[in-house]
Amino acid sequence: MQGDPLAELRDIHLPDPISWWPLAPGWWVLIIIFVAGLSWALWRLLRFYNNNLYRRQAMAQLLEIKHDLNLSSTQRLIMILETLKQAVNSAYPDQHFSSRDLAAFLRFLQASCNHTVFQNLPIDLNSLLYGRPDDRKEHKDLTESFINSSAIWIKQHYSQDKLKEISTC
Repeated sequence: MQGDPLAELRDIHLPDPISWWPLAPGWWVLIIIFVAGLSWALWRLLRFYNNNLYRRQAMAQLLEIKHDLNLSSTQRLIMILETLKQAVNSAYPDQHFSSRDLAAFLRFLQASCNHTVFQNLPIDLNSLLYGRPDDRKEHKDLTESFINSSAIWIKQHYSQDKLKEISTC
C-alpha cells in the first residue's frame, strides 16, 4: 500500500537572513575611501583657516584702529601702516617688502592686489606722517580712504605663489 506521497514532504528550510555584519570587502574599501576623503578635506580646510589667520588678525587690528576715538589721524595712519607691514611680513615671509621706503611699499601694495588701492595719496605723505607735530593736520578723508584700501588689500591681496607668477612675467 502506498501512502500519500505529499505526506512525506517537509517544509522548505530557509537560510538565515543576510546580516549587516561582517561587511563585504567592497564596503570596507568604500568606507576607507570616504574616511580618507573626509580627512583630506578637513586637513585642507584647517590649513586654509590657519593660513588666513594673519588676515583675520590684521582686520581685527584695523577695526580697532578705526573705532579708537583717542587717536589722531596721523596716529591712525601710522598704526595702519604698521598693521599692513605685519600682514605683508606674514603673507610673504621670504621677501622683505615691508623694509622698503614708504613710496616703494605703497607701490608694492598696489601691485600685489587685483583691486585699485591706495590711490590719490598726497605727495607729501612722508612729511605728513613723520613731520613735526605742529605741522600735522587732521586728515579724516585720507584716513578713511587709507582704512578702506587697507581692508581691501588685506582681504584681496595675491597669494605668495601668484605674486611670484606676476613678478616673473
